[in-house]
Amino acid sequence: MPHSEINDVTPEMIQRYNRPGPRYTSYPTVPVWEKGQFHEDYVQCLQKESLKERPISLYVHLPFCRQLCTFCGCNKFITGNRKITEDYLSALDKEIDGVARILHSRKKLAQIHLGGGTPTYLNPKQLERFINKITSRFDVQENSELAFEADPRVTTIDHLETLYGLGFRRVSFGVQDLNRDVQKAINRNQTAKQSWDTINNSRSIGYTSINLDLVYGLPLQTHQSFCKTLDEVGKMRPDRLAVYSFAYLPGMFKTHKRAIKDKDLPVPEEKIQIYLEAIRFFTEIGYVMIGMDHYALPEDELALALKNRTLHRNFMGYTTLHNMAQIGIGVSAISDFGDSYWQNNKDLYQYMNEASDKILNPRRGIKLDKEDQLRREVIETLMCHGEILISDFETRYEINFSKHFNNAWPELEKFAREGLVKLDSNKIDLTPVGTLFTRNIAMPFDRYLTESSSMNFSKTV
Repeated sequence: MPHSEINDVTPEMIQRYNRPGPRYTSYPTVPVWEKGQFHEDYVQCLQKESLKERPISLYVHLPFCRQLCTFCGCNKFITGNRKITEDYLSALDKEIDGVARILHSRKKLAQIHLGGGTPTYLNPKQLERFINKITSRFDVQENSELAFEADPRVTTIDHLETLYGLGFRRVSFGVQDLNRDVQKAINRNQTAKQSWDTINNSRSIGYTSINLDLVYGLPLQTHQSFCKTLDEVGKMRPDRLAVYSFAYLPGMFKTHKRAIKDKDLPVPEEKIQIYLEAIRFFTEIGYVMIGMDHYALPEDELALALKNRTLHRNFMGYTTLHNMAQIGIGVSAISDFGDSYWQNNKDLYQYMNEASDKILNPRRGIKLDKEDQLRREVIETLMCHGEILISDFETRYEINFSKHFNNAWPELEKFAREGLVKLDSNKIDLTPVGTLFTRNIAMPFDRYLTESSSMNFSKTV
């Protein structure tokens, strides 16, 4: 990405486009999903999936954390009560049994992803017992992708060795920022040594893919301070990086309203300079920029998927896996069947009670009609590849693209005049400056988005 072009972004442009907007890890986005009880719909989706030969992806949500990081917007449960983790694992066992029973035959798993929360909050024996439960009900296919998220502050060598022995080869460590003032502001004290030790231990054990998560736009963060974090992370040389924008939503998250002061956040102009610095830094030391916020070494599967146009995007970020159902297990976990989404109960105790009673009962969901599926693919293609080949969509969906999206076209022409996209009869192509505003450029394709509904989302800068 040419730095000279990407630095053409102006303060006026930042102010104009710094508005609330979705991150589009799904389309339609979660706020427009229906609320209710969807046992029958979910069971029908599982039954339909049981008839397909394709493997599935299994996402497991483990919500427990030792302490609260005040920037975090994940569904988490802060506790020192270890009994509740046993109760939760029992509930997960019941849900896995219920899903496997409906799928009938031993479905093949192409992926297991443990997310959180902090999966390594559980002790190694608990993790081993739980993974053995999964493999007793499903077949893990050869060359499957087994990955977990981890906090270096609580992850031991025993954790790493146990999960490696169970077949896990990918691990993602939260770093966020190494500056002590920023860490104090988000209640996450994590030394560089803790990160280094965990990375080195993972490499020595044999993990083949290590990802680090960073967050920009945090309280007390500055361009100068984040440069120091970048320098240290560059020396760590992870295989992948995710550099996320802090989604400040005081109206949605009590911890944001209570613990984070608006005046401590970097102003939009400085926040985007931090983002630009991350792009410059990582591309100059050999990483390939993936979509909006991921980076990978050139030989990594993500970089190869970008090159081969097989990259996809879901709730876990950018991925090489596609054309399979993602089944979510655990509190608040989301299942994606391609033509529908379903989300489990977000309340921990309600989830455990229902799961223990062998009830599969998502509390939020949506079925996608053909128009939703078309728009989902358009938005995902833009988010992954920064361009849309119009003839591809016209051929597959038998549409005239500009007429079908006649409401979006005036917005795209405005983006073109601003230098954010290049338009011709066969392509919508993001410019280097346009990549900074990918979320904005995707928004005209969202038929559910209104000014009032957009307030559910973080700002795009």
